[in-house]
Amino acid sequence: MNTLKNCPQVLFRKLLFTALIGVGILIVGLSYYIYSKDHITLILSFLIFVCGMIRSAGLYIVISKEKYDVVEGTCVGIKSKPFSKQCTVKIIDDKGIEISLRFVKQTKIKIGFFYRFYFKRGERISVGNEYLDAALSSDYFLGFEELGEFMNKSKEPEIPESNDKKDIET
Repeated sequence: MNTLKNCPQVLFRKLLFTALIGVGILIVGLSYYIYSKDHITLILSFLIFVCGMIRSAGLYIVISKEKYDVVEGTCVGIKSKPFSKQCTVKIIDDKGIEISLRFVKQTKIKIGFFYRFYFKRGERISVGNEYLDAALSSDYFLGFEELGEFMNKSKEPEIPESNDKKDIET
């Protein structure tokens, strides 16, 4: 449990949400079984509960053993193709390296904001087809968090001049 205290909030919320969905579906299925004596609903809800717990256990292992990579950077561009469910997001990190990431179009990423992305470590399968590569690697994305709007650190803050000029008499 100590490892969950040090994990990023995004990953903790995903773990908690996955576990709660499984438990919630089991409770709904059990209450419906009590009401209607429907065995199929009980069995299906139990199977969904087991799948949710397996997914939660896998996510817990990734979090506890820190088997995830972190990508930080500022979003500088978003490209989406017509009739495609995915978009390409261009990120520039602090060192000036540009990284292209693919997400579903519903991901709420804005240009000019600083983000931190979390990905599972592992062998990424590449078959050469852009659509299949994105579909096969979709399980590696764990989540992201917005860290704020990008601010240029290289500029010196300008000090506004005061209108109250004092006359110096010599």
